[in-house]
Amino acid sequence: MIGVPDALFLADSMNSCRILDLDAIRNSLEEVQAQFELLNTRLDERRDPFDDVVCRNMLQGYALIDRLVVDGVDLFDLQQIDWMIEINTTVLCGADPEQHKEFSQHIAMTSSRFFDNHEGGVRGLLEWYNLHRNKSAWKRAAGVFVYILSKPQLFIEGNHRSASLIVSFLLMREGLPPFVLSTDNVVAFFNPASVIRRMPKNGLAALFQLPKIKKKYAAFLEEQSSSEFLLKGSVAKKM
Repeated sequence: MIGVPDALFLADSMNSCRILDLDAIRNSLEEVQAQFELLNTRLDERRDPFDDVVCRNMLQGYALIDRLVVDGVDLFDLQQIDWMIEINTTVLCGADPEQHKEFSQHIAMTSSRFFDNHEGGVRGLLEWYNLHRNKSAWKRAAGVFVYILSKPQLFIEGNHRSASLIVSFLLMREGLPPFVLSTDNVVAFFNPASVIRRMPKNGLAALFQLPKIKKKYAAFLEEQSSSEFLLKGSVAKKM
């Protein structure tokens, strides 16, 4: 469970949230953490421990996307796309600027991959998103999730966590609840994701299989939608 120092470190972020109920999100993540050893045995591919650092950084990530939605940021605007790197940095390093300095070389490498990878970089993601702006929020969110995780992945590390937050950002902009990991959805989230991350973005396999996977993930996200993670009376800014 998150210790006292970490709880104090999170206090400012939690108090500043306008849309998300970080207490409810933390409770869900801590339930996953408490049962993760058992849940891990049900996964097709074992995951790294869901420890205090992972939990804390995810909460700070949710606080970040809350602020981005409230401020009217558009992650899919090329002029504001750097916020995606900030989301990835937060899930890996937290929100502490000193930690960011320590990981500056890794952040620079991530940025280079993010912008310069012609097969799986952000330009391809923006092109896909712009072609599908008229789709439902669930379908767009599922497509973005699949793009981030499929080969080559968008980030060097932390793709699952970053994708979850970026997907949540998309849903929140439409006034919908975020996606939050729970003991009920861990297996349904990670097992298909293990298939996605081994699948190339392009080629015959992608042409025939990825649309089916996106459809299933869109349905999954909609099924998992829960207003318990939203503050009462909160309204996300639609874009």
